[in-house]
Amino acid sequence: MKAWIVSDIGAPQEVIAPGEREQPVPGPGEALLKVGAAGLGLPDVLMCRGKYAMSPPLPFVPGQEVAGEVVAVGENCSYAVGERVMGVTAFYHGHGSFAEYCIAPDFSLYPIPHGMDDNRAAGFTIPYHTAWVGLVERGALAEGEVLLVHGAAGGSGAAAIHLGKALGATVIATASSADKLAYAAAQGADHCINYADADFVAAVNEITAGRGADVVYDPVGGATYERSLECIASGGRLLAIGYASGRWGVADGRTLVARNASAIGVYVGAYGHEQMQGCHAALVELCAAGRLDPAPETVIGFDELGEYLERLAGRRALGKVVMAL
Repeated sequence: MKAWIVSDIGAPQEVIAPGEREQPVPGPGEALLKVGAAGLGLPDVLMCRGKYAMSPPLPFVPGQEVAGEVVAVGENCSYAVGERVMGVTAFYHGHGSFAEYCIAPDFSLYPIPHGMDDNRAAGFTIPYHTAWVGLVERGALAEGEVLLVHGAAGGSGAAAIHLGKALGATVIATASSADKLAYAAAQGADHCINYADADFVAAVNEITAGRGADVVYDPVGGATYERSLECIASGGRLLAIGYASGRWGVADGRTLVARNASAIGVYVGAYGHEQMQGCHAALVELCAAGRLDPAPETVIGFDELGEYLERLAGRRALGKVVMAL
């Protein structure tokens, strides 16, 4: 089968290339999927660099997110041949979705809802499950509250904007350029701040008349996470989603106490499959009601993957990027 294969550790454009690889065989509880579409994400870039906690041994096929059709199953797999599914691959074993076929454990798969195409389904599971766990399960975002979303022009940030608006929040988005701010506004953000030109702390405090944000959704980490405590409301929740900046932020305990705020980690992997089925069902209901639309911003072909991974690495991609096969 054709696949994009990482053969060394380094920048994506230097270590990943298209090639031929033997079609994998599903083990117990696993399904072999014919890939219809694959979502691109920052973890794929980090795997190329050898910086991801669950990076597989070389050589490997990256690609965490997938939508496709079950074509073979291992023993005791809960899906049947012919079913359309979406979810997370066995990327940690090197059988990711940047290929014609991939492996996925059945506990990380969900049926694709009627009417949802592969492109939408491929970019759904990780961004929207993370947004749900962060905003609903961990952040307890309530209607009428203020949500601050950092990295708002990326796939994770866009999902948080969409869900935040669906939950009735006022959304403030931060990004680093005019085109990214325009994208965030198009996703529904009520206020957009260019942190390259303005102090986002001062801007948030001005927008909220000094009250601050009730929930901060931060996939950036580092100084962005740390400074967010300067514009969080009393009783606010600071959500650690990721570290696109290259390091995790450290919350100052004195500031947390002074603001009666909480620093909260968000990790979807800590939730069991039954819990996530409930989250998934709630998100699908919002889609069916027209309150969420997980349409990717960009759909690329197989041959364009290397270029778009490099764009993602250089923070030049807007929204969710999906590779269609």
